[in-house]
Amino acid sequence: MNTRILFSALLIASLVSGCTCTQTVKREPLKKFRRVFSWGILTNEETARKYSAIGVTDIRVRNQQELELARKHNMTPYCGTFAPHGKHRQVMSLEEEKHFAYINGHDLKDIASAEKKNVIDKRRIEMKHRYGGEPVAALDTLNSSRIACFLSDTDYELSRSAIDKICSQVKGVKGIFFDYIGYSNFKGCYCEDCLKAYRKYLLEKKLADNQENKELFYRDTLVAYYNDMIDYVKSKHPDFKVVVHVYPTFLPEPLYGNRTKADFCGQTVAWYFPWNTEKITRYTKITINDENKYFKDVQGVPFVGLNRRPGSLWIKDAATLEKELQTILKAGGDMLMVCNGSNMIKPGIYEVFKKYCGKE
Repeated sequence: MNTRILFSALLIASLVSGCTCTQTVKREPLKKFRRVFSWGILTNEETARKYSAIGVTDIRVRNQQELELARKHNMTPYCGTFAPHGKHRQVMSLEEEKHFAYINGHDLKDIASAEKKNVIDKRRIEMKHRYGGEPVAALDTLNSSRIACFLSDTDYELSRSAIDKICSQVKGVKGIFFDYIGYSNFKGCYCEDCLKAYRKYLLEKKLADNQENKELFYRDTLVAYYNDMIDYVKSKHPDFKVVVHVYPTFLPEPLYGNRTKADFCGQTVAWYFPWNTEKITRYTKITINDENKYFKDVQGVPFVGLNRRPGSLWIKDAATLEKELQTILKAGGDMLMVCNGSNMIKPGIYEVFKKYCGKE
């Protein structure tokens, strides 16, 4: 056979073979989240359609109109958010109190609100303030919210009354959200009620007064409050699901949420400020893999913080969000919880959620 003819034949065979291989290669389908909990609000038909389009399956409602919008767009409706109640607010150390006053501008009472906000924003940036998400600075306190001391709530009467009120607001909801259950300084409350309970805790367990046991006390107190409140919801509404966002963080054990009896326990794996990929991966795996370490019916849900408001907070862009969602999916997460919910349907961000959570 002529060498030129033989070379041509081999070339054609190679091309045909290459085309065949290319045609048989199948692309892996894009991984998506199967369930999405949003802390947004269904203000009207348009927002309801947008939330539905980006795959939101579970959302809070405030009234009957929002309930009907949720049902229409196949979203599970929950009544409002429960946070701790007590006779007084939590007490922090003198250093923490001073820091709290500074970052919240307690000395700026005589200046205009717009100017005051700008000064506060600058102060929070200066102090590396992180709004409850594992602060990078040694000293930090939860923004302007002072959480109630739940140990000052005798027999949890105030908390139970608040739960009754929230659960009765809208007929037909399927559960309730929990948030802001924790400590304003991410460590503990130092009021007389808590210190008295701490001394009793040490005595009953025959423990020494040291930092390790102090941390155990505050963690166990926090978990007990969570579970008492969850038990109360279930006693009054057996069919309700309790959705928890573990916030603010408890620094001695940031991912303690699986100790609660929550049906869906949202633990932060990506905060409002940038976290590296390794941390997001590690936190996602712990949230999922350890979900039934203490209670068999808990479902761990990776939580992502999302902020688009200019000011002291860092604004999360679409590229960062997409990388976070990819990382969570790769680590095995198939459910998602997001706050601020209203930012989920903002241009640029909306498209990212639709890509990784939308049903189409």
